[in-house]
Amino acid sequence: MDNCVEKMQIIKGLTPETLPVEFLNSAVPILLKGFVSDWPLVKAARSSDNDAIDYLQPFYQGFLVNTCMIPAGQHGVVSYNSEMTGFNFVNQQAPFIDVLKKIVDTVDQPLTDTLYIGSTSVAQCLPKLVDLCSVAPVNRDCLFNLWAGGKVTVPAHYDVAQNLACCVTGKRRFTLFPPDQIDNLYIGPLDKAPGGQPISLTTSKNLDCTQFPKFKDALKTAWVVDLEPGDALILPSMWWHQVEGLGRLNILFNYWFKNSPSFYGQPTNALHHAILNIRNLPKHERAAWQRLFNYYVFAENEFTHIPEHAHSMLANPMDELTARKLRADLQNKLRR
Repeated sequence: MDNCVEKMQIIKGLTPETLPVEFLNSAVPILLKGFVSDWPLVKAARSSDNDAIDYLQPFYQGFLVNTCMIPAGQHGVVSYNSEMTGFNFVNQQAPFIDVLKKIVDTVDQPLTDTLYIGSTSVAQCLPKLVDLCSVAPVNRDCLFNLWAGGKVTVPAHYDVAQNLACCVTGKRRFTLFPPDQIDNLYIGPLDKAPGGQPISLTTSKNLDCTQFPKFKDALKTAWVVDLEPGDALILPSMWWHQVEGLGRLNILFNYWFKNSPSFYGQPTNALHHAILNIRNLPKHERAAWQRLFNYYVFAENEFTHIPEHAHSMLANPMDELTARKLRADLQNKLRR
């Protein structure tokens, strides 16, 4: 694997109060060294895992978190079961602080299940911590979540939203793949995914080159980034990322935000609709629809042959009233 971190923009000296808003619109990942180093949680984590837990304890109000238990034989990799009828882990609800303590107590024990807390709202789990962990240019309407676990690996997946990920305890390794690597990543089912987004069927840790030969080509393009406590990563929408917890207790805070108005809706819905209506058409018809999509959606056409007042849904940007009318029209058509 080529470690291409030297090709990535690495910024030092920025803080949550001084982050330029234009960085959040970056088309490529940006590594922010020491970005949240002054947070008390990060300082506690640098002392010890138990000090980090002690710092979080007063903020916790009893919210039960969804906890994945990955059997020891799976080596901490989140994945599917052998028949792909489900996943290789069991979910249970448990008190947040209790799970953190159990992770620390068991992470180095052989033949022990690996514990993992996936995306969990900080506002629900640690409500009084929210205002202490704000990032100035990030919209207050963003999704602010935490992730925690021992030595867990989540295979490559993408986020539709822009992502600002802050390592607050432990160490996280991100293996980043550009969006164009989807053909080499062996992505699992769209409608059956551990965290809601489809994931790769393999990882760089357990790669079977016979079953997944093209994954080696993806790894040649990979950017490998290790986040220490206090570091952050700006991860653009649709970049694939494999995430490994390398420390004994790894906690990540992340902010998901969109750079487009919420009334535009979710692009994933359009993908699913296209699969339903276009994917099974004859090849020549699919090719015609591909040209239409390129013309109306992906090309930078300005449609100057149409008077501007008649652009309607072709206006760029589309206004909120037109977007709401279009959504209502689509909803009515889908009900038929």
